[in-house]
Amino acid sequence: MLDRRLVAPEALGRYLTAGPRGLTAGLVCQQTAENLRHALGGVRGGLDTFLDEGPIGRPQFAMLADDVRNLARDVGAPGCETRDGQARFRGLVDRLRGYFMTQDGRPRGEKFGGTGFGAGDCRSEMAWRRHRTAAAAVAPEVAEAIRRFRRDLNVVLSRGVWRTYAVAITQYQRTLDAHARLDFVGVLERAVGLLKDLDEFALSRFRLESRYRHVLVDEFQDTSRAQWELVAQLVRGWGEGLGAAADALFPSIFVVGDRKQSIYAFRDAESALLDEAATFIESLRSDGDPRRAITVSFRAVPSILSFVNDLFSAVEKAPGRTDAFRYADEDRFPTAGVVGSTPDSDDVGDALGILVGETITAAADKVAGEISRLIGGVVVRDRVTGVRRPARACDIAILLRSRDSHREFEKALERRGVLTYVYKGLGFFEAAEIQDAVALIRHLADPSSNLRAAAFLRSRVVRLSDAAVARLAPDLAAALLGAELPDVVASFGEEDRAVFERVYGQLPVWRSWVDRLTPSELLSAVLGETGYAYELRGRRQAQARENLKKLRRMVRRFQNRGYATLARVAEHLDRLALGDESNAAIDARDAVSLMTVHAAKGLEFPIVFIVNLGRGTGNRRAPVRVALTPTGEPSVAVADYQSEADEDALAREREETKRLLYVALTRARDRLYLSASLSQGTFRATRGSLGEVLPASMRATFAEAGHESGQVVWSGLEGRVHVFAVPP
Repeated sequence: MLDRRLVAPEALGRYLTAGPRGLTAGLVCQQTAENLRHALGGVRGGLDTFLDEGPIGRPQFAMLADDVRNLARDVGAPGCETRDGQARFRGLVDRLRGYFMTQDGRPRGEKFGGTGFGAGDCRSEMAWRRHRTAAAAVAPEVAEAIRRFRRDLNVVLSRGVWRTYAVAITQYQRTLDAHARLDFVGVLERAVGLLKDLDEFALSRFRLESRYRHVLVDEFQDTSRAQWELVAQLVRGWGEGLGAAADALFPSIFVVGDRKQSIYAFRDAESALLDEAATFIESLRSDGDPRRAITVSFRAVPSILSFVNDLFSAVEKAPGRTDAFRYADEDRFPTAGVVGSTPDSDDVGDALGILVGETITAAADKVAGEISRLIGGVVVRDRVTGVRRPARACDIAILLRSRDSHREFEKALERRGVLTYVYKGLGFFEAAEIQDAVALIRHLADPSSNLRAAAFLRSRVVRLSDAAVARLAPDLAAALLGAELPDVVASFGEEDRAVFERVYGQLPVWRSWVDRLTPSELLSAVLGETGYAYELRGRRQAQARENLKKLRRMVRRFQNRGYATLARVAEHLDRLALGDESNAAIDARDAVSLMTVHAAKGLEFPIVFIVNLGRGTGNRRAPVRVALTPTGEPSVAVADYQSEADEDALAREREETKRLLYVALTRARDRLYLSASLSQGTFRATRGSLGEVLPASMRATFAEAGHESGQVVWSGLEGRVHVFAVPP
């Protein structure tokens, strides 16, 4: 929320102002208890009969039935004045929710299925039928009471978030002021404030207008509302008279963007802003038509462009949304007379391909095999000169939806001797050499930790076998700290025994260095003494060495800030590992690039593989979610409580995913491959995956590719046939 303080605080404040006042957790529990008592009291045949005819043979339901009877007898919600009482009541609500509602929050239907109970858990088959009928009838009212409970409790928690945020922003601002610093959000906030101030800032604004007469905003689709407000304030005066910028050549503003490539909603970018900006620019001049469009692609061959046209024409649309993905006639690429469309560069089935496997590992192996075949085996157009030449590794990119799924492809290519470069935000703390170095630092920072000792012993710094580590368990730290070698070492194999004796003898020396050397010097000394450079041999040697250099620089920067113990360095690295730190930059002229779709934006490659199409971002949600609904109303949700914005989040995510898919497909120049894993011969796309927004007919093509070899075909809405090669 600190990074989104131009948006989140205002929305949170408006939400709390508009919400019910005087709510407390205790009051919410009491109101909900009364609502549930009313809902369950009206059950057909009476509450006692309803519960007795339920699955009382199962302890879970028997306990729920006892709690419901106690709730029905009580007035109010006894004990809800205390936190323990509130927690117990919340537990009851959760169990009622699990019984009467489905996982997606809807009341169970007429058959009341999905509870996990059956007639065998009841007194008779007829009793179970009567119970299900009565439960289905009362479920909507119970569900509504639970929804109100969650909504009201969300308001109570939101007030706590507001108070916590107020403390955090105050302390954060004090820290910035103490160091005379501004972060990016602060710079933007103050700049907008100054431009709005027509009194004290009038002279400075006059000078700005006289100095800057032409403004170009590129990649506008990734602009946030606050950033656009800054630009709009800067040029607003141009429509009110000649002003300081008067000249023979009128001042101008150019906004360049493509709403189909707006993929930074998590940074508050709004795809709808492009249309708003166009309307604003039109208002600055009464004459002429300021809108211009370029539809010709100077990048891809015709068969790829034709496939993109037909695919996105078939993608499901949501016309009622302001953030909807649109692909109208004016968005279609012309495919006639395209640069590079020579007869021998676009043979049918040559530019498109599909690779599938029963597992991600199998799919990655097929991708790696095809890449090995392509390198030197096919020709591509050079990105700079346009001249056709044999394909090289650097002509190939592997694009992924998320940054946690690249390792299988990196390993598969490494097995075939193909060098890879993991790009922007992928893999630094997952790299083997970084995990080894961090394991060393963490162990020396806390030698008494068994968990850290295990990671250290299994790292390539030591290379103790799993069997040897298991024999030392559970007191691994004591085995390394003891005055004498553990007796169990005698039962080790020859290599394990020699390795353990060597590291056991050196550890006291290394521990003595902790208080004598700086953390970066300690890391270099231990890695040098262990001959760790030998572990870096192979195709990744250059990348691994640069990664270790980068880690040393990170440690050195942290220790140079002030007193930094090794324990603090370890904690600092643990925090950094949660981010998106990228591998160290190396010369990637002979390497296949692996990157996320976000990182690939603005780039192009002769050959592109879009992989793991069925793998999404999961169901993870931020602990605190502050957003605006499509109607502009503020919405706040805390933890697992849902708000109006949460209900709209799936639809927003789908529109963003469509734009991500568009960006991914339009990175390719000469060849485009799609890859996914199949589950029992079926392509299943999880939430947030690129495959989730593919047309059903295209998803079926992946399943067909799992049974066919050579080629498969797919047809769009207009019946145009697209041929995909299916490598063996």
